[in-house]
Amino acid sequence: MQRPADYHATCRRGFTLVELLVVIAIIGVLVGLLLPAIQAAREAGRRSTCSANQKQIALGLLNHHETKGTFPRGQETWLLGSGETGVQNPYSGTLYPLMRWSWFFRVMPYVEQQSLYDQQYTWYFKNPYGCQWNAGATNCPGCSFIFLPGVTIVVPSFVCPSDYSSPKKTSANAASNQQGFHGNHVLVAGNTAFNPSGSWSSTQLNGIAFPLSAVRIKDVTDGTSKTMAVGEILVVPDDASGWAAGNEDMRGRYHNAWEALPCISTRYTPNTSVPDRVANCNAAKVPQAPCTPTGSNNHMSARSNHPGGVNVAFADGSTRFVVDAIDPTIFAAWGSRNGGEVAAND
Repeated sequence: MQRPADYHATCRRGFTLVELLVVIAIIGVLVGLLLPAIQAAREAGRRSTCSANQKQIALGLLNHHETKGTFPRGQETWLLGSGETGVQNPYSGTLYPLMRWSWFFRVMPYVEQQSLYDQQYTWYFKNPYGCQWNAGATNCPGCSFIFLPGVTIVVPSFVCPSDYSSPKKTSANAASNQQGFHGNHVLVAGNTAFNPSGSWSSTQLNGIAFPLSAVRIKDVTDGTSKTMAVGEILVVPDDASGWAAGNEDMRGRYHNAWEALPCISTRYTPNTSVPDRVANCNAAKVPQAPCTPTGSNNHMSARSNHPGGVNVAFADGSTRFVVDAIDPTIFAAWGSRNGGEVAAND
């Protein structure tokens, strides 16, 4: 059988192995060029969401001030307080120690969480002991925080999407000692250690919110646009082996807050290599969040997974991205509400 005259002209040959390898190499180069850009775009979106969440919290603080006359207390008892004069229970008028809620509870109605606030308010103040931890089962049945309504509910505005360990809803402890929701966004207690001269000194700090604080805008003499109110931290998973000073990490805990104030200090610049100092923390889980478990000279620093810095919000509701390489003097000044530092005007 005779082949058509145009047989060789119409016959198509396939790619050679060399050509295929060249095409694959080109595609690999293009992917290598595009992937970092895609990842950067995604991180930019996450960072923007994180900043927007901080702005919502900062505006919630201002609305709390408008309604109550002060910014919310950092927490309702002194740091690591035990055996000292107690805090007045607004339900009974009696002084009791260890009222363990934090500013998170107080700001709930001002960040669109009225229902959660109402549930927890009822639980906190349902009896004269008002959630006093050491009241005992007879005087205060159900006082353990595992019974707090909504203890594991995640409030999205308190989470930074760049932190892949966040939110943390459960602890590695036994079922009888769960601590609930841990998040990324915390308030600013000042620019010193949280307890520079013992537990009670934690009530005398120079930031916006700290144990038993009642800071008013008129107390912010450095100016609300020059005083940080909200910062971010990294949430650290607990060790599976359960509760111990080096296994459980309290950073970012909003409930049962007496050992780990949910605030930062601007004592050190963002993402510092200086370890945080918290009563219970896990130094091995997240290398970017080093920590020393201790009950003295406590502090937490601003930390994030954003390349090169952290998001912060100021007491006037404004937000900005602060680079890790910021002048330490300026960053420290931003943590103080009334230091009169010249750097605060930078």
